Amino acid sequence: MSTLPSLRLFSLAAVLACVSLVLTFGSTPAAADTDISPSVAELQAQITALQKQLDELAARSSATSERQAAEARERSRAVRLFGEARVSVDHRSGDWPSGDGTEIASNASRIGVLGEMDTALQDTTLIYRAELRYETTDEVTGNFGGRGVEFREGFAGLKGPWGTLRLGRLTNEYKKTGTTIDPWTDNAPEARSGGRQGMSELHASYFNNTVDYVTPEFGDGFTANAWYATRFDDSSKRLHNAGAAANFVGGQAGGVGLKYASGPLFVGLDWMDMDAETITGGGVSNGDAWQIAARYLVTDELSFAAMYEDAEDLGLGKNIYVNGIYRIDKTRLIVAYGRNRDRVANAGKEWSNWSVGAKYALTQRSELIGAWNTRRDDTDSLDFHTLTVGINAKF
Repeated sequence: MSTLPSLRLFSLAAVLACVSLVLTFGSTPAAADTDISPSVAELQAQITALQKQLDELAARSSATSERQAAEARERSRAVRLFGEARVSVDHRSGDWPSGDGTEIASNASRIGVLGEMDTALQDTTLIYRAELRYETTDEVTGNFGGRGVEFREGFAGLKGPWGTLRLGRLTNEYKKTGTTIDPWTDNAPEARSGGRQGMSELHASYFNNTVDYVTPEFGDGFTANAWYATRFDDSSKRLHNAGAAANFVGGQAGGVGLKYASGPLFVGLDWMDMDAETITGGGVSNGDAWQIAARYLVTDELSFAAMYEDAEDLGLGKNIYVNGIYRIDKTRLIVAYGRNRDRVANAGKEWSNWSVGAKYALTQRSELIGAWNTRRDDTDSLDFHTLTVGINAKF
């Protein structure tokens, strides 16, 4: 409510109160039983008029407040700042080629804006996301003057009762299936780390130049999806950015999937095909991959999840990942195991991985973490151990 309408309301109310006192205490009892004098009648008419103005001002003021509140809600939908400062103390031991020791690590810390706005298209909302990764602990160079900044996910799209359509550099639905069941995404024990801890690197980073579509929910919990990434002919730019998958240059990639999420059960089934124009490194080839994953909440405290991924046709192996999570108040105890086999990429090495750790909820989204992770190169009998303790601060 603005200051001017408030003062007018207060002034009118004060006048009404004074006039009412005059009428109440300034008239004799006898006068009440006789005809009202012209002056008193005029005063009552003025009171009625003033009361009407008071009511009109109150209605206008209420409408203004509601409009201002609605505008504030719309602005908060249109532009929302978000970010994560994910920092840990990591101690490495074993056969790491870069040596053992301790370092403060940034685990995909990020900042960005996202939002949604109503459009002129009936029942259709404009959505967008623009996100940057920032190296919180190191001077690693990036895209902006050597300040450790690089582009992460970015897209523009539309959503409505017909589904959701996005265009940009995306976390597509193939990747989302993995992040849905992995509680350690963007920390040392994550399943996708380098394609060596239970999931291929198709679950890391993003597909570039991509369009994806997700249907509205149907059949009580089902959604379907399709996505497509494409480059101009003879392009020297990559389709993907992580690990051996970065060797796919130019051409196209695409996939379809089906997800079920209802009650305690989540299931994801995905298929994709890679048709790059150029393969820039050894160990990968054009072909297809598929995966199936599930998570089941046994109780509010206990859950289990598992995934099988067959990316052997692409040179990225046959991969298995399982985990169990037990919640005690604000603490989640997590045990996980991953295996990557028949992997042509990265010199044909085969890997196994296990981890045990915990997350403690500081706020609804932020957490303290602690975990022990062991990754084993089964081909050369090498072990890579990581003890990590840190904070995932999310806002």
